[in-house]
Amino acid sequence: MHKLLRTALLVLVASIVLIGCDSDSDSGGGSAKFTGTWALTQGAGISWYILFNADGTWLISDTADGSARRDYGTYAVSVAVATGPMTNPGVGEGEIVATIDGDTLSLDFIEHWHNPYKHVPYTGTKI
Repeated sequence: MHKLLRTALLVLVASIVLIGCDSDSDSGGGSAKFTGTWALTQGAGISWYILFNADGTWLISDTADGSARRDYGTYAVSVAVATGPMTNPGVGEGEIVATIDGDTLSLDFIEHWHNPYKHVPYTGTKI
């Protein structure tokens, strides 16, 4: 009886682990969807560019090549959502939350130096 219970428990645990694995996790292909340069807009016209690097770092720049960095941080992808801390030099800390729907990036830029936190939404197109 104990062998049967132990086998059932092992099957249950293995099933939970397999169900929890997702192809968009950090170890899967989810990061590749984000990697690259995105032109960010807020209203009319391009505001900035966000560059998601394959090494798990990101930066926001005034230029598409990243040479005029404004903000930066790291990110991880889980279940098709990129999240990570943000540093805005001389201003404060925050975080980003990004999702992709088709060819469109939705970025929530969360500024922790405001109380309550300020959420600044951007839309991005990969270039």
